Amino acid sequence: MGSATVLDSILEGVRADVAAREAVVSLSEVKELASRAAPPIDVMAAFRAPGIAVIAEVKRASPSRGELASIADPA
Repeated sequence: MGSATVLDSILEGVRADVAAREAVVSLSEVKELASRAAPPIDVMAAFRAPGIAVIAEVKRASPSRGELASIADPA
């Protein structure tokens, strides 16, 4: 195959990231933790409920701007 495409570069980075993460926490451990996690919040029920509901995101960093905020626990 010729020179690497942008997609090839992205995939290479993702594979390296997955390998680094699996070196810290195995996939089987992640699955075990996920199976014991609380069920997700029913967002549609919040939309249907009377009154005002807020869905928010705390963005700590951006690929283009770097760190935006140093917030340890936004909740």
